[in-house]
Amino acid sequence: MNKKILLTVAIIVVAGVLAVYKARWDEQTQTENIKKFLDFQTQILNKNIEEEKLSAMTVATLLAQNEHVKKCMSQNNRQMCLETLGKFTKTLSKVPIYENAKFHIHTPEMRSFARSWIPLYNDDLTNFRHLLAEAKNGVAAGIEVGRAGVFIRSVAPIFEDKKMLGSIEVLLDFKHLSDFFAQQGLGLFVLLDASADSPYQNGSDEGIIEGFHFVNKSYANLNVLPMLKDIKFKSGVFYQTDSHAFTVQPMNDAKGERVGYFVIYFNSDSKERNLAKLGVWFD
Repeated sequence: MNKKILLTVAIIVVAGVLAVYKARWDEQTQTENIKKFLDFQTQILNKNIEEEKLSAMTVATLLAQNEHVKKCMSQNNRQMCLETLGKFTKTLSKVPIYENAKFHIHTPEMRSFARSWIPLYNDDLTNFRHLLAEAKNGVAAGIEVGRAGVFIRSVAPIFEDKKMLGSIEVLLDFKHLSDFFAQQGLGLFVLLDASADSPYQNGSDEGIIEGFHFVNKSYANLNVLPMLKDIKFKSGVFYQTDSHAFTVQPMNDAKGERVGYFVIYFNSDSKERNLAKLGVWFD
């Protein structure tokens, strides 16, 4: 009888150990699968950024050949340039990727001539606008920080009769990318390094996450903000708590220098993830 009891107890203990081992194995396997999934999403992000660069380059090239742009620059008529930029904004805003596009015309000396979104002009851009210098040799594109913040930018030279009149720039924000990932049940967070030396200074998006400007805070899932604040940001970091997982990737500018981070977020709880697509969030 005692042997039967001992055998039963032994079977229960072994079964319990195996159950715990299996649970840990399943959890580890799920974590590895989520990490691989987010690595794949990072590749998609990089691919989409390259596609948006090409889109910006295409538009910048076309606008640089626009007769109204050439005319206002050849006549040094800023008001005409502003009216032309206003028409571009109205027309292109109907296309999702260009919904929030901004446009900027520069002089050959790399000073601002006309911005589509604010009246500031004639400020010197030579110290921080690498793409403007690069565009003297042809259309250029990349991520770059300017007075308006960080954008996917493309700059194209404006020529008339082989004379360079200046350059025109297309600025794309990250809303289109954020919307793309949101449709997949993912979150994208764009964080720009905060620095006293940066040309971009804006207290409204600084301090939400220490050391960064929260670039896309107006269209990001702020419910996960407390978890974001706990992450020690470093390129390639994978962070997971319960069903919430994050991967951190560097945001490099046109010179190849890191200026911030992209963070992709995934909730492995399918119920919460599906509700998130509808704009319903769980704490």
